[in-house]
Amino acid sequence: MPHIYNFAVGNPDPGSFPAQELAQAAARIIPTMVENLVTYPGNRGWLPLRQIAAERFKKNNGIDLDVDNIALTSGSMQAINLCLQNFVQPGAGDTVIAEEYSYSGTLTAFRRFGVKVVGVDVDDQGMNMDDLEAKMAQQAAMGVTPKFIYCIASNQNPTGTMMPEERRHKLVEIARRYSVPVLDDDCYADLIFEGTAPPSLYSLDPENVVYIGSFSKVLGPGTRLGYFTAKPETLESCLTWKIDGGNSNLAAAIAAEYFKDHLWDHIGEVNGIVKEKLDLIEQHLDANKDVFPYHSHPKGGLFIWVKLPDDVDTTKLPDAALAQNVRYGTGKAFHSGNDDIQWLRLAYGYASLDDIRQGVPALANAVRQLQGIAVAPGR
Repeated sequence: MPHIYNFAVGNPDPGSFPAQELAQAAARIIPTMVENLVTYPGNRGWLPLRQIAAERFKKNNGIDLDVDNIALTSGSMQAINLCLQNFVQPGAGDTVIAEEYSYSGTLTAFRRFGVKVVGVDVDDQGMNMDDLEAKMAQQAAMGVTPKFIYCIASNQNPTGTMMPEERRHKLVEIARRYSVPVLDDDCYADLIFEGTAPPSLYSLDPENVVYIGSFSKVLGPGTRLGYFTAKPETLESCLTWKIDGGNSNLAAAIAAEYFKDHLWDHIGEVNGIVKEKLDLIEQHLDANKDVFPYHSHPKGGLFIWVKLPDDVDTTKLPDAALAQNVRYGTGKAFHSGNDDIQWLRLAYGYASLDDIRQGVPALANAVRQLQGIAVAPGR
């Protein structure tokens, strides 16, 4: 089997996973929690991990969260689905607002609920507030009140943009004016390589914003450890849809036992590893500007958004790239209208440094071949 250069998956670096430390944490905590493992966890989940979620939020945002108002979820995606069940009536033709380019998993969930997604323009600073204002006014003129605004303000997926604080204030002001709640998907908040992130949308308006967080992006998606918070009545309403018996106390307890002493050191280590990969992938994209004329400039996160030449057939590129043993995220997968667009997403957290050195030039060759440009062997 050929080696695949996999830039399609938004996973952290396998080498950053603290396997031995988690094994030691498990050996310490499991003997103390037999009763908690033979009973159902409840809707909010393991208290020590909720306390760590609150500690994380305070360090990132400077305000306290009530741990009784935090609920653990099976990754951040379960929180998004609970919010959908709470705010949207499936098949009723409800409308939600999202960035024009947004996380493919969330867009899939929206479509399965039968909602109409109104996409808002995204520029190099995230969701464009002038366009949000225009789209909200258009919906109001049609007598439509969107069920919520969904936004990834920090390290946006797929574009890698960071929304500045001024825009964040404007977003929550617009949402309040139109009486529309906001889903603040902040699952990439810890992956910051330059400076600090602006305050979360939730910290600017706890009454109108649902905050969604995750430990998966700094530990591993296989652990399925997310959480969310909102004003008490909204959280309770969302949790009425949580009928799975609760999230794993075992996974949560092991993670909490490890994180209680190592959270920030671990996050620092992960950021150092991923920042090196970002620097390298930007270097190789810039070395192939004939086929990658523009890319975003992330300050953190796991993704970089790459422009393709207008003459490239994006429907043929996945097969051409796979012939070069490269996988990536198509622009269509992240487009709110499911349109083919001249962009692609490269996820750089999971790929090795050698994969980046070899895989980005291989992808560039696939683009050149579609353009009918002869590629020299070894280029």
